[in-house]
Amino acid sequence: MMTRQSITHLVCDCDGVLLDSESIALRVLHRELLPLLPALAAGDAAYSDEESRSAALHAAIANRLGMYTDLLLDEVDAEFELGLSVQQVEHLHESVGRACGEEAQPVPGIAEALQAIRLPRAVASNSDAPRIESGLRRCGLYAQFEGRIYSAHDVGKPKPAPDVYLAAAAGFGIDPARCVAVDDSVTGVRAAAAAGMHVLGFAGVAHDRKAMARQLLAAGASKVFDDMKQFPQLICELVWLR
Repeated sequence: MMTRQSITHLVCDCDGVLLDSESIALRVLHRELLPLLPALAAGDAAYSDEESRSAALHAAIANRLGMYTDLLLDEVDAEFELGLSVQQVEHLHESVGRACGEEAQPVPGIAEALQAIRLPRAVASNSDAPRIESGLRRCGLYAQFEGRIYSAHDVGKPKPAPDVYLAAAAGFGIDPARCVAVDDSVTGVRAAAAAGMHVLGFAGVAHDRKAMARQLLAAGASKVFDDMKQFPQLICELVWLR
């Protein structure tokens, strides 16, 4: 006989789950950082040509989406020896924020999925609160999460630390184990798992869905999906799981 699970609340990442904005950030960062790559040295074995070096930069950024932008830039800067200045980092923040604010669209099917899911919900994101709020307003999703928006900038360490997910559970006044989290990045899945939540991975906006699905499962997601039409059924299965 099926018995009701303790899951009663939903916590969503923002970029890549609610808003299709990570592809925008990837495009902007790649465009802005590519001209800063040092010139190829004669006999450089790491990259055979400019095209392969561009592809390597693109992959390095894509694999770090979901991180704090500062941390992402620090790691990419070190890997490619870009020598980014404080002013350049500030410019990159402004460029990404402006593009995401002007171009972000809702993830296809997310509005319909949320309407079908009756659980109380919150947002837990590494983005800053103004960017989260403006994106949700632009995409018509703000009313779904008003008063339940949590930014890692405000609560402690960023993902993969569990702080922002723990803050969302605390905002509900419940044990994190009663929450199901949905995240699209390895960083975010690790954070939600560390918080003690049930975790679903979403690979629907990844540039390589199959590879991302494997990574999200390895990071701690119990299941991975790539179409928001699957979202309500997965939540239903978790809520009623034996």
